[in-house]
Amino acid sequence: MRSTLLAGLRMLDLSDEKGALCGKMFADMGAEVIKVEPPQGCSSRKIPPFLDDEPDLEHSLHFLAFQAGKRSITLNLENADGRELLKQLVKHSDFLVEAFPLGYLDSIRLGYETLAALNPQLIHASITPFGDKGPGKDYKAADIVSWASGGAMFMMGEDGKPPLQMSLPQAWLHAAAEAAVASMIAHYGRVADGLGQHIAVNAQACVVWTLMNEQAMPLLHGDYLRRSGVFTGAIGGRRKTVYQCKDGHVSFLIAGGAYFNSTMAVIAWMKEEGAAAAWLTESGGLKTLTPSGFMKASAADLKELDHAEEAIQRFFITKTKKELWENFLKRRLFGAPVASAADIADDAQLKARDYFVNVEHAGLGRKLTLPGAFAKMSETPVGPQGPAPQLGEHNHEIYGGLLGLSKTEIVELRAAGAI
Repeated sequence: MRSTLLAGLRMLDLSDEKGALCGKMFADMGAEVIKVEPPQGCSSRKIPPFLDDEPDLEHSLHFLAFQAGKRSITLNLENADGRELLKQLVKHSDFLVEAFPLGYLDSIRLGYETLAALNPQLIHASITPFGDKGPGKDYKAADIVSWASGGAMFMMGEDGKPPLQMSLPQAWLHAAAEAAVASMIAHYGRVADGLGQHIAVNAQACVVWTLMNEQAMPLLHGDYLRRSGVFTGAIGGRRKTVYQCKDGHVSFLIAGGAYFNSTMAVIAWMKEEGAAAAWLTESGGLKTLTPSGFMKASAADLKELDHAEEAIQRFFITKTKKELWENFLKRRLFGAPVASAADIADDAQLKARDYFVNVEHAGLGRKLTLPGAFAKMSETPVGPQGPAPQLGEHNHEIYGGLLGLSKTEIVELRAAGAI
């Protein structure tokens, strides 16, 4: 079912992987999103892994996922005729998103002022590493640079060791999502006054926004959080939060306060199965923990907590993630399995909400399973509106139908290197 939420609105997506999610969100909401690619294809088509391990422009799983529901045209911005084509497309569009280096579009006379003169209602979102003003506006940034400069990387890794890079590149996903939100806010204003505007998204600032908990620590507690890996500073500076089990890992924490009943419940479960040492279940065991929080802990108390963690680890290693999760729910334990990609694909909750959807891809001659709606709306459902396009798949439809060019003109433009 095609979403009607943004039906009738059109976005030009000139971005690469840095802005792919912005256009994807608009496509999911029913807007017509035209993916404007250079004749050799968007760089995101070369991002692995590849479907069937075939490394070509049509098999990138990244592209197949983040470009689903869009249309593809080829257009060469380095060509004068190509630039004129973009100007004509802008006249027929409501939104534009791009992630070019700052100043590039101005250098080829396609900057916001030029495009806004052609279409005063255009909402133009520029996704940048550090914004469009200030001493760092011309700095370049890969994903690792954004996480480092935004402060999040300081928190990643083990205590006493260097910070670690975020495993899956995603700083630009935050920036692209914020570009989509900002574009919709600007659209709300445009409905009222009829005017478009330019949006400059700062990827560094988007990463800073992910640190709201850390930012408050100095103000609330007079100190800042540090790298702790699989540990937390709940008591004694380091308490384990991730345990190994038979087929992976689970998250669990021994602590007092809100965690007290959960801690006592896992000890009771261990006792039921004969896996709890007497000292762990006797009166006074784990006396450091209380329902209201922590008592002042001596070195002996902290050593006892270390032994308790070791006992729980020996118990958890005999269970699968499924067994642990079922008991966590039944016994109301404060924990959860650490889900792998395979676990997520088989997740009962996601299945119940029809999160994953099958989309027919005629060009590949098969159905693809894609992530579905990012939100469930009762009257205007959203989600993938179709497969990712093949390179230039909609050239004739857009140039011929929207701009009214003849087949001969399209052939001539291709021969001239404009498309």
